[in-house]
Amino acid sequence: MSKDKQLLDKAYDRKNMHEVAALYGEWAATYDDELKNNSYVAPQLGASVFATYVRDLDARILDVGCGTGLVGHALMTHGYTNIDGLDLSTEMLNQARDKGCYEQLFQADLTAVIDVADACYDAAISVGTFTHNHVGPDGIDEVLRIVKPGGIASITVNGDAYVEDGYRAKFDTLVADGICSLVEERDEAYIIARDVRSRIMVLRKSHNADR
Repeated sequence: MSKDKQLLDKAYDRKNMHEVAALYGEWAATYDDELKNNSYVAPQLGASVFATYVRDLDARILDVGCGTGLVGHALMTHGYTNIDGLDLSTEMLNQARDKGCYEQLFQADLTAVIDVADACYDAAISVGTFTHNHVGPDGIDEVLRIVKPGGIASITVNGDAYVEDGYRAKFDTLVADGICSLVEERDEAYIIARDVRSRIMVLRKSHNADR
């Protein structure tokens, strides 16, 4: 088994965010090639769904857990011009910077409050961050906090983690509490070579949301 395949296999067994950061720091240089070889289609699918609901190509967008910039690049192909990205790994951010699709890039840990003002982005997108043993469902609170009332947050969740890791329950609670409405829930491919599916959850932040 190749080193790269081993890194993909290790992605879901991290015990804390320090281990997550270390893995992605090691993986950054080969991440794009490995995921391409495994037919990782989630960034393109996530960007296409996002484009259905965010029509303003000048909207200020945050790519949450941007990694090497695969989602930012996909958004750029749809014509978006004002994209920022955050990620836990500085090595991944360095790879993202080389793609030339972000206005700003910054390091942040979604398990804590990030240094971004409330309601300062028109929309947010996240693909690949909400999965097994990474940020966890409570990180969705931070995504919604930084989106303007009425704004869209499109969140792609690993399909295997969706129920067993508490994501479905989290979305249900956010909707029940009036924080957001569920605009669309879609079952899509994620990593084709590994037969992993995803749930793309399109949320609209409520105008009276208190977070």
